[in-house]
Amino acid sequence: MSAFQSATGFRQSSFEGARSEIRFAYQNVPFYGKHLDDAGVTPDDVTTPEDLLRIPPTEKVHYRRDFPHGVLARGKTLQEPLTLKSQSSGTGGERLTTITHTYSLADRMRATLQANKVLRDALAACRPHRPARYAAPNCSDVECATPFTTMADRMLPDGTLVLPVAHDLLATPAHMVDQAIAEVEQFAPHWFYADATHLAFLVRQMRARHLPPPPVTAIALTYTLVTDVARRQIRDYFGADVPMAEIVSMSELGWVTVECPEGRMHINDTRFFTEFLIGDRPAAPGQRAELVITSIGDRLLPHLRYRTGDIYQLGDGPCDCGSDLPLARHEGRYQSMVVITRGGRRVLVSPRDVNDAVAGDLPIDAYRLHQAGDGSLLFEYIVSDGADAGAALEGEVRRRLTALLGDDEPLSVEAVSYIPSQRSGKFASCTSDLAQRLGPEMVLDE
Repeated sequence: MSAFQSATGFRQSSFEGARSEIRFAYQNVPFYGKHLDDAGVTPDDVTTPEDLLRIPPTEKVHYRRDFPHGVLARGKTLQEPLTLKSQSSGTGGERLTTITHTYSLADRMRATLQANKVLRDALAACRPHRPARYAAPNCSDVECATPFTTMADRMLPDGTLVLPVAHDLLATPAHMVDQAIAEVEQFAPHWFYADATHLAFLVRQMRARHLPPPPVTAIALTYTLVTDVARRQIRDYFGADVPMAEIVSMSELGWVTVECPEGRMHINDTRFFTEFLIGDRPAAPGQRAELVITSIGDRLLPHLRYRTGDIYQLGDGPCDCGSDLPLARHEGRYQSMVVITRGGRRVLVSPRDVNDAVAGDLPIDAYRLHQAGDGSLLFEYIVSDGADAGAALEGEVRRRLTALLGDDEPLSVEAVSYIPSQRSGKFASCTSDLAQRLGPEMVLDE
């Protein structure tokens, strides 16, 4: 059995779907015709999963440079009916404009939710469909970082209300917070589709105003990796009976990964062909690898062997939740990996590792671990109101981080009152100048 076929995430029907996607893209999308010709590959050459490696991966720069006419299927335009045009947040660099059929996005969402039927059933009960979005403005598809817009200005075609928020989350002025809270009360959303750190911020503001939680049916946490620090605040406020799960979604592709009721993550390998690669080598269960994804059935703007920049650790075996979608723990984006040296070899510490070390039981509202280009580490954290910010808390934070990072790495630990958001407006719990300089190939060179 080949490395591809023995690796978690391989599904024969999805591979056949990927072959069909390659054939369609080669014949109908100008960029892909040239892309495969330049590589000396034709669709007929792809008969086994290993043959996919002959097709060079694609990256955001290809779609950004050739959008729209080079990457749209011939005969398609930006005015196609039942489509959604959106922009990525710009976390990995410049923002990327993309267009997708809305029914494809809905189908991918439904297929991903097969791994969390509790959340699926809760969302299905939302009639009419009335979600509220609370995330970085760059993720919003509308202008929401100004207090001068109205609810009508920020209503998306699918009925989602985008709540107003400052580009720098923790610097959101009080009047904009009051506006967001008032709109939640007026709109009465059925569910939240939110960044966890953003929603935790809003929860703290509601608590400070002694407001009860809005009676939502479900909460989907996405945009950035969910920390247990944020999860605890949201769960304590809304209660344990409200279904809540972490989602990995991409502007270009829609829902890709979901957290199941057992707390494990599953990747949608029925609507995508998924590869987990270390360089050009398929990863094995337990290894960290970059997700490279091929869309299936996209006749508008297909993606072939698209490098997502997202790092996953492959699981093995069935999950107790009963889903047959493969286990794949999302570790974060490659540029957020902390790269340390232990025993003379390079070791990756992911945002998920940092989350597991910090845990959710300490009186902390938000944190960020940052690695400078020289490898030095700074951990900043905001202490919860009313908690003791003294030496005992700092010592416990340092102890947990040292257990993860070791004693050899220069580490500073500081309690602060403010942590800035990234240039994209997202609030990342882990950032690394060193990983950005190395790039994914070097980061994953184990």
